[in-house]
Amino acid sequence: MAVRDASELLWPAVSQTLSQLDLTDADAGAAKLAQRYSQVIEQHPDQAWALRWIGPLLLDCLTTLGATPAARAAMTKKGGPADNAEDPLAKLRARRRGA
Repeated sequence: MAVRDASELLWPAVSQTLSQLDLTDADAGAAKLAQRYSQVIEQHPDQAWALRWIGPLLLDCLTTLGATPAARAAMTKKGGPADNAEDPLAKLRARRRGA
């Protein structure tokens, strides 16, 4: 693997992004998966292949965590992650908890 400029590395950028998010313990698995995907992409001998096939998986993880511009825009449009009044799954979970 050739030496690259640190500004071109994916894993540190993903780690920095994740560190800026307000994540809970429930997000730990998705955050770890995003970090691992970024490491695999960087370490793969064929980065074009890795970006093509693993990149979308990384993007899905980051979107789920609210770490992409589109995810943040959707959260803002919906009123933020705490605004679950119209979310059918949130209603079902609340009923199941007895709330």
